[in-house]
Amino acid sequence: MSESTVKLLNNPYGQVTFNLFRQEKQAFVDKSLSIKYLDDNGTSKYPVLLRPRRFGKSTFVQMLKCYYDISYLDRYEELFSGTKIYDLNLPTHNSYHVINFDFSAVSTGNLNKILTSFFVAVTDGIDDFCLRYPDFSFDYSDMDKTDAATLFTEFSKAYRKFSRSQKLYVMIDEYDNFANEILSKDLELFLNITSKDGFLKSFYAAIKAKASDVIAKTFITGVSSVSLDSLTSGFNIALNVTSLDCFNEYAGFTEDELEILIPKLVDVEKLGVTTKEIIERMKPVYDGYCFSAEADKTVYNSSMCLYFLNKVRQKGVFLNPEDYLDPASDQDGSKLSQLFNLTQKETAEFIIDTYLQGGVFYLDKLSENINLNQLKEYSREQLLSMLYYLGYLTIEREKSSPSELALKIPNRFMSKLFARCTIDFRFKDNTEFKAPKLNLSALTACEDDISSFAESCTEFLSRIMNNQVLSQMNEMALNLALYAKLETMAIVNTYVKMQQSVQVPKEGEKFPDLVITVNKGLPDECIYIIELKYLKKTEARDKSKSALKSAIKDATAELTAYKSALDFKGRNIKAYSMVFAGPDCVYCQQY
Repeated sequence: MSESTVKLLNNPYGQVTFNLFRQEKQAFVDKSLSIKYLDDNGTSKYPVLLRPRRFGKSTFVQMLKCYYDISYLDRYEELFSGTKIYDLNLPTHNSYHVINFDFSAVSTGNLNKILTSFFVAVTDGIDDFCLRYPDFSFDYSDMDKTDAATLFTEFSKAYRKFSRSQKLYVMIDEYDNFANEILSKDLELFLNITSKDGFLKSFYAAIKAKASDVIAKTFITGVSSVSLDSLTSGFNIALNVTSLDCFNEYAGFTEDELEILIPKLVDVEKLGVTTKEIIERMKPVYDGYCFSAEADKTVYNSSMCLYFLNKVRQKGVFLNPEDYLDPASDQDGSKLSQLFNLTQKETAEFIIDTYLQGGVFYLDKLSENINLNQLKEYSREQLLSMLYYLGYLTIEREKSSPSELALKIPNRFMSKLFARCTIDFRFKDNTEFKAPKLNLSALTACEDDISSFAESCTEFLSRIMNNQVLSQMNEMALNLALYAKLETMAIVNTYVKMQQSVQVPKEGEKFPDLVITVNKGLPDECIYIIELKYLKKTEARDKSKSALKSAIKDATAELTAYKSALDFKGRNIKAYSMVFAGPDCVYCQQY
């Protein structure tokens, strides 16, 4: 079938205007049931709901606006018929005057630019309110353009005169977006704006002051709790509901939702794959996020999914998800590295070591209000909490308990960011790391005997491994060290990938440790697949050689699978197992 016979909807990647989704034939995932939980009597009237960037928070806020705002009453059927919340017919729909503020575009320049752009963000919300309610009049032209708190107070007074019977529903999207950006660039400026005398506290205090007579409810979204102290100290009735089970799926896509969404966005029959097969390839890269220890489902990063599906549709062929990542994501790990610069070196070392060991991170509870004005650096619990809020870690449900929360890396995308950060943190400033070069002459000549490469690996590892490093060494660390070194050696038409995703018939996705492509795209192209194994020196000295034999056996089995991968079909493949005992390559054999 072709797109002319399969009726596909438009991909909503980057779109947040919920009121236009149906009009513009945009596909959307029905998240409306979360409204029921916001309406429940047991839920705070002033919730704060945090999620990582690019997860669909803004679309959710726009849906809330359409659902609750009186001005959308005549469009209720158009916008919500067929949704889960429509069937419940709650009396609260279209019963408030909604004003929403979007702080995602606030400047991250100097203090004056921040104050004026924050003021503009508030006026944008007011202007939008005035467009929806032409009878409402409010003139702020003569006001101080750096004083958003007074602006909101005066707006509230004008609103009280406008409506005696109704109240405001205040919605704030990306409350901390600009603050997080400032934190990554200028700690002192961040401390200034989030201090007890900062403008953020004053603004939220102005909102709290109107909670009794003008404001009925608020809804606030953001990414992390690092600015939450400023919010809650000024607006101390706000409650962080981020980890409640009922909101686990409010942003992001579940697998069930993807099964419905994918056939609306791509012609699966034309691709020659099933929806299930597409999900299976997406799962290791985009899935794995869990935001409540009581939840029974994980969610996929929605923006990543939409970006990938858009590329699949454009190209008309099935693609490897790892090669098509949302460009708005932290692809180089720079934001992750910046977090490590705001903690003690020992804490960063602990997190990297735990990652290298494939371990789980434990803490008593998440830090809900992180105040850097008091400490000026993250404690271990605070850094782990920040890694969770930003999406680098997620909840490990099976290992969590009522008294202890377990966190893990959610997927391969985030694992590779940790790998990149580890390379920068452990190797890039190491003079011994920079000095020796690996001998790639045998590889670039497409030879079968790569013993010279193995010997140079031994020399290189011997120089960077001291006793402390050896005590913590494992296969992941070995893989990272060799990949990082290979990456620094620019050789024409030679490309290196670490744990590249390949598709093996009947076995699914596999990840060879190193894939080195020589003479890429040329008639004499050659691909070296290298499977690495690591033994402690004591294991290698065992007279029975049982550990060595076991490592060779495992590597051989893995190489057998890799060579049959669809990705390598018809290519010139050379596959090798390399076993290291400490820094020494004790076995290098072509398979």
